[in-house]
Amino acid sequence: MHFLDKLTHSVVPLRSLLRSLRIVHIKPTPRRIWNLVKVFSSMYISRLTRRQLIWGLPPILMVEPTNICNLQCPMCPSGNGDMRRDRGKLGLAEFKNLLDQVGPYIAQVQLWNQGEPFINKSFLDFVAYANSKGVMTQTSTNGHYIRSAEEAEAIVLSGLDQIIFSMDGTNAETYAKYRVGGNFETVIQALSFLSEARLRLKSKRPLIELQFIVFKHNQSEIDELVAIARKNKIDRIAFKSAQVYSAPQAAEFLPDDEQFRRYNFSGDQLTLKSEMPNWCQRLWLNGAVNWDGTVSPCCFDKDADHILGDLAKSDYREIWTAKKYRNFRRAVMTNRAAIPMCSNCTEGMEQPYARIVELNDL
Repeated sequence: MHFLDKLTHSVVPLRSLLRSLRIVHIKPTPRRIWNLVKVFSSMYISRLTRRQLIWGLPPILMVEPTNICNLQCPMCPSGNGDMRRDRGKLGLAEFKNLLDQVGPYIAQVQLWNQGEPFINKSFLDFVAYANSKGVMTQTSTNGHYIRSAEEAEAIVLSGLDQIIFSMDGTNAETYAKYRVGGNFETVIQALSFLSEARLRLKSKRPLIELQFIVFKHNQSEIDELVAIARKNKIDRIAFKSAQVYSAPQAAEFLPDDEQFRRYNFSGDQLTLKSEMPNWCQRLWLNGAVNWDGTVSPCCFDKDADHILGDLAKSDYREIWTAKKYRNFRRAVMTNRAAIPMCSNCTEGMEQPYARIVELNDL
């Protein structure tokens, strides 16, 4: 059976809420479990009653190590030069202060946003400190900074729980079509280094996930990607639909296969396939902290146009429940389509942005 057929029959998108949020496991403590109960209860009550109720802290916190990147991906503001906010790197002291506030309650810290996380030389210190707090750690990388067996071993020994490799091609030509400035062989070597280090150290972590954005130019390579994953003992693959911003980009990049297209596209008309609900669970389950300590609603606020607080002035709990955050949630629950940063997001829509497949299921 062709792999696409297997994918259609074996994958149930968003099989569970935790899986959709890429939570591999939770390190339970009474406070952490109680926080989860409070957050999910308040979220469901808020959705049912359409009245905002905030209990607890978000179980997932995205923390941006840096918004600097070594690649020039054409639809990424960090790489293509469109980003308007200042560039920089998060300091270790600031990260520790944040984890001291929220560590006992949150389940996962996602160490990425815009930029390449490993550019921040304190990255593995971030991981180790979060691990010391019992918080699951996850990152997403383009793979260019895992350059030796020793660097791969350091990642395993840091306690990192999950690493996502962005790899949108199975050969040098198709990879470089979107990952401009990248080197396909460097990424393959990084995968090998990390897989071998995990085996050598007899560690089940980090879980390794390949993320494959399905474009027009790589849509025929899915079977080859699975072969690469098997060879390198990868745990799972996320097949992600491309996010585009204009009709010319849609014409160039959108694949033919409808299951990997989140848009209706005809001529110069580009619209999301499903209607946008006046709701977003991420405003209860996820928080986002930029490298400079400012707090945004989520990673779609790429230029920090909706700053909801500043950790230099307030602690995270105060920001999470403050008037600015409540006003933003209210705006989403009233007319989400009117918020520009939400216009290209599939959160809460019928078609998920990614299909996550365990290699053991294939």
